[in-house]
Amino acid sequence: MPAVRPRPRLARARIVVSSLWFLIAFAAAASPSVNPALRSAAQRDLGLSPAQLDRWLQLEREAPQRAALAQRRLGAHYAGSWIERGDDGAVRLIVASTDPRVADVGPGVRLRQVRYSLAELEAAKARLDASARLRLPGITRPIDGLYAWHVDQASNSVVVRMAPQALERAVDFAAYSGADSGVLRLERMDVAPQATSQVYAGVAYQKNGAPSCSVGFAVRQGATKGFVTAGHCGVAGESIWMDGAPIGHIVASEFPVADRAWVAIGDQHEVLPLVSNYAGGFYFVRGSYESYHTSVVCRSGYKTGYQCGLVNAKNVTVNVGGNGPVYGLTETTACAGFGDSGGGWIDIGEQAQGVTSASNIPAGAPHNCGMFGAFTWFQPVNPILERYGLTLVTL
Repeated sequence: MPAVRPRPRLARARIVVSSLWFLIAFAAAASPSVNPALRSAAQRDLGLSPAQLDRWLQLEREAPQRAALAQRRLGAHYAGSWIERGDDGAVRLIVASTDPRVADVGPGVRLRQVRYSLAELEAAKARLDASARLRLPGITRPIDGLYAWHVDQASNSVVVRMAPQALERAVDFAAYSGADSGVLRLERMDVAPQATSQVYAGVAYQKNGAPSCSVGFAVRQGATKGFVTAGHCGVAGESIWMDGAPIGHIVASEFPVADRAWVAIGDQHEVLPLVSNYAGGFYFVRGSYESYHTSVVCRSGYKTGYQCGLVNAKNVTVNVGGNGPVYGLTETTACAGFGDSGGGWIDIGEQAQGVTSASNIPAGAPHNCGMFGAFTWFQPVNPILERYGLTLVTL
């Protein structure tokens, strides 16, 4: 599918989705429905060979059904599933089980024996979330320096990412939560997650006339046009500008706890089901089907353009910039920079995934692209649509 170029009459105040990409409505990556530019970007950012990418995308398509079959067979012993590239370079679908008696969970699936079930992992993560909500001044330690926690199926643990000096706080946090200490894995993260909005000049929307964040997906609420973005980008009532002129205002915004907002714009502006590839073209938005764990996803934002990565974890709790925990985010290995906030994420099937929330950007740096251990988190888009009664603009 060739890239779609905007019509000249849209140059004024077009609302363009700031993200990208494509899920798999094809059996093999050689399908003509896959844009060569998208394949190239995925190979560039993920370090995959053409054959490995073909196999990865094929497994993305097959994984939900295969994993569901395995879960039915394993029942309470099911411990998760994911796609991984082995040391031999082979790309495989892994299913984990706590039952050593099970030898087969379906064709084309590699079985792995683990200690904890997925239900046990999720229960431990829920205890941490509850503990974060119940901090008691003078009794429990603050959670500054505890950056994020999530269920990590591949390591069969709940990973808690923390600052190097926050070990005592992490231990106190875990003990207060009542979570099984055996299920927790503490990981050092040298750079704190930060909300990625900042005043920059460039292609973006502006808040009260000053450059701010990246436009998310075009939406409608009844007859009202608009777009979704990150909640930390502004508060309800603030004026939003594009191309040097006001076009609308923030209708609703939530941050922290969630990181979502939507902007209503005037009827004279056009909303399009497009995603900028920051190379002079655009891709379509076809829906908002949520991608599989370990799927390939990409994001678009005015600061760092078009970047790809993998879904590392879902339902992640992130302590964003010391403002407090944001729940239910998706963690990826893509990079981002200040100003990319609110920009959209799409998978290989052109399905909208979410809007950029935070990234672990080093102090004094404009982004974390090229940094070892770079993470970016996004707020899933479907909860935003449901929360505000919005309809995604699609092809």
